[in-house]
Formats: sequence, C-alpha cells, structure tokens
Amino acid sequence: MLEHLEIRNFALIENLSVDFSGGFNVITGETGSGKSIILGALGLLMGEKADTGAVRTGTDGIVIDAVVSIPEGHEILPWLKEKGVEPEDGVIYIRRTVNANGGRSLIHVQNQLFSRQDLCTLSDSIIDMHGQSEHQSLLLWERQRRILDSYADNGELLSRCEQAYHKVGALARQKEDLAKRLEEGRRQADYLQFALEEIEGADIRTGEDEELKERIKVLGQFESIYENVTLCTDHLKDARTNIYDALSSMARASRIDQSLNDYTARIESARIEAEDIASGLKDYLASVNYSEDSVNAMQDRLALLQKLKRKYGPSLSDVQTFAEKARETLDVTENFESHLARCQKELDAANAEYNNVSDKLSASRKKGAKALQSRIQTVLRTLGMPNAVFSIDVSEAKAGANGSDHVEFMISANPGEPEKALREIASGGELSRVMLALKTVLAGSDDIQTQVFDEVDSGIGGSVALSLAKCICDLSRSKQVIAITHLASIASRADTQMVVSKTVEKGRTYTHLRQVEGEDRVHEIARMLSGDESEVSLSHARNMLTEQA
Repeated sequence: MLEHLEIRNFALIENLSVDFSGGFNVITGETGSGKSIILGALGLLMGEKADTGAVRTGTDGIVIDAVVSIPEGHEILPWLKEKGVEPEDGVIYIRRTVNANGGRSLIHVQNQLFSRQDLCTLSDSIIDMHGQSEHQSLLLWERQRRILDSYADNGELLSRCEQAYHKVGALARQKEDLAKRLEEGRRQADYLQFALEEIEGADIRTGEDEELKERIKVLGQFESIYENVTLCTDHLKDARTNIYDALSSMARASRIDQSLNDYTARIESARIEAEDIASGLKDYLASVNYSEDSVNAMQDRLALLQKLKRKYGPSLSDVQTFAEKARETLDVTENFESHLARCQKELDAANAEYNNVSDKLSASRKKGAKALQSRIQTVLRTLGMPNAVFSIDVSEAKAGANGSDHVEFMISANPGEPEKALREIASGGELSRVMLALKTVLAGSDDIQTQVFDEVDSGIGGSVALSLAKCICDLSRSKQVIAITHLASIASRADTQMVVSKTVEKGRTYTHLRQVEGEDRVHEIARMLSGDESEVSLSHARNMLTEQA
C-alpha cells in the first residue's frame, strides 16, 4: 500500500507531501489544477522514462520519495531479498531523482541502487495505475492466465503440471545426450577401446611422473652424492672423537664448577646427535646403489607416461579422466538398446502424465472462464456499459510449465463491434471501467494492493455514476484505491478526499494538494456539483456526505 508520497521540483510542484490512507482515496480539483502532474509523478515512481523537460525551472532536478508497505507473504518479497532489500517494519522506501542537466536518473530502494527495469518489476507488483496502458498489468495475457488460475483454484494442478513438464524436459535431454553419446561411441568405438587398453595396461598413478623425474635426477648425480656423503661420514668420525675429548674435559671442569653443567649437557647432546647422523648416513650408503638398468627402466617408464599425457592429457589426472569417460561411452555403446529403451519408456510415461494434468488444467480453466466472464459482464452492465460483451478465450498454445493454454480477456464495448483483446481497447474511460469491474470481481485473487484509477468517470453520470461509486467502495474494502474524479457522487463516497489547486505567487505558478474535511469538504463537493458554492449546492453536498457517513 502506498502510505506516503513526496514530490519536489516536478513541473508546477515545488514541494508536495501527502499521506494516503487505506480504503478509498479521491483526488479532485478544477480542470488544469495539476491532477495529471501528480499522476506523472506516480508514473516516475512506477518506472516511466524520465523527461528532463518536467524539471521545475530553476531547480537541480526532480525528487520523488515514497513509503510503501508490503504485507507478509507477498510474492515480491523473495525477489526483493535477492536484490538485498529487506522491509523495515513492513515498509520500503523508494526514491527516484531526475537531474535537470540530463544526467543519470537514480533510483534507490532501501538505499540499494535499482535499475529502471527493476523499479518496473517492483512497482508492477504493488501498484496498478489504470488509464495509462503501460502500467495495466491485467492487459498482459500471462497476468490474465494467472488471474484465471487463481480464480479457478488451480494451484495444485499448476504445481503438478510444472513438475511433469520439467521431468519431461529432463528426460528428453537425457535421451538426446544418450543418442549423441551412442553416435559418438559407434564412431569412436575402435579408437576408445584401443586407448582404454593402452591406459589400463600402463597402470598409471597420479603424480608418478613427477616422482620419476626426481628419482632420475638423483640417480644421475649418484657418484657426486656418494663421494660427498662418504666424506661427510669421515669428517663426522673425526668430529665425534673431538666431541668426546671435549666432553671429558668439560666433565672434569664441571665437577669443580657446577655452573658448567649446562655446557656439559649440551656437548653430550651434540655427541649423541653426531652419532645418530653418522649412523643414518652409514645406512643410507648401504642402501643406495647405482644400476644403469634401473635408471633405464625409470626413463622408459617416464617416456611411456609422457606419451600418454601427449595423447590423452595434458596431465596424468586428465589421462585417468579420459579413461573413465571412454569406459562410460563404450558401456553406452554396448548397452545402448537397454539404455535407450528404458529412457524412452520413462519419457513416454512423463509425457502421458503431463498431458493428463495439462488436459485437466485446461478443463478447469474453461470452466472457471465461463463463471468469471459472467460475473465481470454483470458488473460492467452497472457501470455504463449495458451492451458490453466480455469473454475469456482459452485456446491451445505451445506446451509449457503452466500447461498448453493461451488465456486472453476479450471484450466488445458496443453493439455490432467484434470482440477484441482487452489490450486493444482505445477508450481510456471504457478501459478504466473494465479494469474496475475486473478488480472488483477478482479482489480476492489479485495481490496488487494499490489501485489507481484515472478517467474512471469519463462519459458517465446519473445512476451509472452511483453504481461506479459503489463498485469502487466495494473494491476499497480489500484494496487501497486512489481515484481522480470530477463527479461529486463518486468523491462523496471516499474515505479520504484531497483537493488539487493552483496558485500564482510572485509571478510563479504552484500546484498544491491538501486533504479536506468538514466544511472544507462540503464546499469542494458543492463546487463539483454545480460549479459554485450556493446554499442549494452546499445543502445538497451536506446531504450527500451525511448519507455516506
């Protein structure tokens, strides 16, 4: 619900702030006072393209601020969360700025930067503005399909249909993949079999090539390693003798001065370490030996691994992966008939399930369409369209996750005229009344909380206007309604009335909006009734407001 709107520097508006209530809000005022400017500001809030020509002369740019409450469980909340937006106490804050110099128009929702397309997505889910076709969500056939499904309570069938559709798609892709692999397997069977035997015969181990390289490198320097390790053991032998002598001398000294005990212990540790190193090197020399045959065998093994990497690599891990895929492909090739038969059987069953659910969904839609179109046509006849023919066409379409139907709302507003798609209606007044009828009938099925009507009273009066007012009041029991009207019979039924006025101050024109109550509202209703504020008009206005109280 739109709770607050603030407009700055937009056309004739310098600074306008308004709080909207739930229920029925009406905006009235003299022709040319600026009601369309307020609608223009709402249009910017809903994602319309910005026009720098609308920036008030002498200012830096337009600023539109809005506070919108979103009920728990609304379908837009998960989408907002993906965008990093979390409502605060159930409300979100929207700001749009338009620079006078033609710079980038900025849009923020809870301080998160949004694109204009993002703003359209958000606003289309929370506000419907009737009278400007680009914002009439009910003119979109997909929206009409969703409305019909909601009215017909098709939720369970839709869920089953979507699941069956995705299952059919997954199995069809699986079958296609099997067919491609079968074709590839048949084409490459001999090659893959040879490659697999070659790889499996090599019995490779990941990292083996690097180990062999290091081992060959070591053996290539065997003589140098052996000579230097032998020299090291000789030096250690002399060192051990010297350490032993040092230890004996320090032991004698420490018996006299016990503060030298630590040095004695450290020399003892050095002696033990030298003994251990000498023993380890002795074992190393005993274990290593150079064999030209073993080196040649290692080099041959490395050459084999390098060959496999060139053919199936570039790494040994890749070679192993190639072998695994080759096994799978050969397995599919050898068993393709059973694989393909099993997949086809599952696909046939999934298609049968989809067609069954889709048929039930179509039948439910056609049944729901008859009931819904009858109710909507009944309301239209009370709204000054006695000859209107409204229907819902459910026709066959390409199968999809939502079934195989195309849903289109159709209407013929005048006798002798063929029915056309709702989106092709030219008259703004007729279109607004159709929308009002739809919204009234579908109030419980539509989750858009704010309905804005412009020109809803175009070309009507008398009893039709009274019916129109009743229809709006009925709708406002479950939705927030904001309507611009010139009819007192409609304005007098509103919960909240605001008046747009225009003044000239110091040579500049200003548009203002103020809420009217009590006698101020009586005078506005009187003006709407007769264009003046005579006692007769004022008395009639009081009676109208009293009757609605």
